[in-house]
Amino acid sequence: MVPKERYVHLIDLILHDNSITLTAGADQTVISAVRCDSRTVNAGTLFVCIAGETSDGHDFIADACSAGASAILTDGRPVSVPDGVAVITAANVAHAYGRLCSRFWPRRSGMLVGVTGTNGKTSVCEYLRQIWQLATWPAAAMGTLGITCPADKVADTVTTLTTPQAETLFSNLDLLADAGISHTAFEASSHGLAQGRLSGLGVNVAVFTNLSRDHLDWHSDMDQYFDAKARLFDENLMDGGIAVINNDDAYGKALIKRLAGRHIVLWTVGMSAESAFCIKDITPQSFGLDLSLSHQGQVFHFPIALSGQFQAVNAVMAAVAAYASGMPLQDSFGALPSLQPVRGRMQPVHGHPLGARVIIDYAHTPDALAAALNALRAETSGNLFVVFGCGGDRDKGKRAQMGQVATDKANHVIITDDNPRTEDPALIRDEIRTGCPDSVAVWPRDNAIRQAITQMSAHDSLLIAGKGHETVQMIGTETLPFDDAAVARNTIARLQEDSAC
Repeated sequence: MVPKERYVHLIDLILHDNSITLTAGADQTVISAVRCDSRTVNAGTLFVCIAGETSDGHDFIADACSAGASAILTDGRPVSVPDGVAVITAANVAHAYGRLCSRFWPRRSGMLVGVTGTNGKTSVCEYLRQIWQLATWPAAAMGTLGITCPADKVADTVTTLTTPQAETLFSNLDLLADAGISHTAFEASSHGLAQGRLSGLGVNVAVFTNLSRDHLDWHSDMDQYFDAKARLFDENLMDGGIAVINNDDAYGKALIKRLAGRHIVLWTVGMSAESAFCIKDITPQSFGLDLSLSHQGQVFHFPIALSGQFQAVNAVMAAVAAYASGMPLQDSFGALPSLQPVRGRMQPVHGHPLGARVIIDYAHTPDALAAALNALRAETSGNLFVVFGCGGDRDKGKRAQMGQVATDKANHVIITDDNPRTEDPALIRDEIRTGCPDSVAVWPRDNAIRQAITQMSAHDSLLIAGKGHETVQMIGTETLPFDDAAVARNTIARLQEDSAC
């Protein structure tokens, strides 16, 4: 996605923003881009000095100026810049960066829906995009999978973060609007919200899926993690907007109380009877699931071609968000039978010669792993296998918990590697296995997947968890090609060849 050239006077970016002060240079300085990485600076760039966890942008001011920066945003510390370079300051540079980007790239789709929560963000966004698209509304989804939209609208839109840096987020939103995308759903991560990447962005609809342990290597505790997620509703949901909240979740209930007094519309979704949109029954079938739900006395029945109760809940959340965006209720719910699985989310890999079931899922938290295994257990008459690992340089506290979940819910547990990064993979595996001492450890990951698939019998199921859509494995400082689905497909193909002999 290549942004169009744009030129804006500095004064137009900082006018009426009392948190930003011009301390040197001219407010008529022309800005051609906003960047926080000095390596991407060129003539006319406003360089933003963010003090990060591993580096400080203030250390790269000279590099940015040499590359042609026309203005610098700092936290107020004394800096030296060449004559003619403007200096602006803000107490909270990261949040000011978001607001500056929102003004530099001001165009938006007419309908913006932000989705936050620990699990389900990607699925809700993609299901919502599909529902809009089925109604022939030009639509896009932004998040962990990159940007999904009609092929003729925007080219090549890969991102590496669930919620990208503000310059990427706002330039992408601007370009989608320019391409005629009228409806956009995006994932709002706790990191992105806490770091102010969404500062200055107003949303029409905000969706909360759930909250459970994740990212506690970064957030100090669950309360701080919840506060970060709640920012989408506190700061980004516009007055008069609609909040769609899963009130089966304890933190969803807390969010409902938190929003009391806000000038917004609040819709609840869940299996509890008091939910405005009540999921009355989810029954596994050979094709997927039978879904029954009610709203204001009306009862709806739909077949959906998805696996797992949690995915049915995600689909309903998306349908309610579509209704909140202006789609008639019958149309939004009526689209549910047409929904297609999301890549890396309960994604089937077909063709096992014995008819065994192989599923790829992104589950990388204790709750997500439990939900995926529960879903497969309900649909499996034979043995349930699981292959998973835990990421290195990330929350260590969830490793034994995930091991315990696996041993509680699966018959055969194989522990392997999942982006060990700079940690010793063997130590990560050992920490997981404190929760599942009867498991086996197999590495590298492709060997673990092959072993599980070849051990399966008819009526068995296998969950390959943790990486989902990812196409790389991070080992040490290297990023190597790796795709769970490709390994599974190749293994099944070899089994098919062997069975034909």
